[in-house]
Amino acid sequence: MKRAFTLLLLTFISLSARSQLIIALLFGDKLNTGTMEFGLVGGPVLSNLTNSNSEYRSGFNLGLYFNIHPEKKFHIHLELTAKVSLGGENIKPYPVGNDSLNYLFENGSVERIIRSFNVVLVGRYTLSPHFFLDAGIQPDLMFKSKDVFSSDVNGSELQYSIKLNEQINRLDFCLAGGLFYRFGTDRRSMGIGVRYVYGLTDVDKVHDGTQANTSWMATITIPVGAGKSQAAK
Repeated sequence: MKRAFTLLLLTFISLSARSQLIIALLFGDKLNTGTMEFGLVGGPVLSNLTNSNSEYRSGFNLGLYFNIHPEKKFHIHLELTAKVSLGGENIKPYPVGNDSLNYLFENGSVERIIRSFNVVLVGRYTLSPHFFLDAGIQPDLMFKSKDVFSSDVNGSELQYSIKLNEQINRLDFCLAGGLFYRFGTDRRSMGIGVRYVYGLTDVDKVHDGTQANTSWMATITIPVGAGKSQAAK
């Protein structure tokens, strides 16, 4: 039963990632009302893992966002992102249980890649007509993880991957905070923001110490259908 539920959930995540843009284009004008703003959100991500001696790795996220009661000074901002790539890179190689592989990669590096489904739920406070302050939570569902070993052997790049699905905790709970800037003074305007996310969960179930997800996320928001909604008033 648990395996069937996980398979169903992963199928939903995969399909939702492909359908986000279609949903936004088809239903944006219907989802944008007097009490809700709807659109696309995306941008680069710099992620890392605490206590892993790793460096920040780059990624990208794309999802949907909802602003609930955006006309108020304090409103709710919600983001749903089907695929976010987290983790870290330039991690020191560790033994993999094979002497030949250990020898080949001993001078190389490891990139840890954690794919997750993110829900961002923050309160957004209006500082001025253009600037907003965000603070809230970000629960993550991590559904696919792996370590990629890389090394230069006789002038050629050698790679070896290890799946970590059973080693990485499925659920992560994070705190999120940041600053958002909207180009115009109405809801039809695009915006940009920056957010810092700090995980409270030890994502690695095997190794000692707490390895928590941390990330810097730059976001670009594009309202969909807001212009039609405003014009209809």
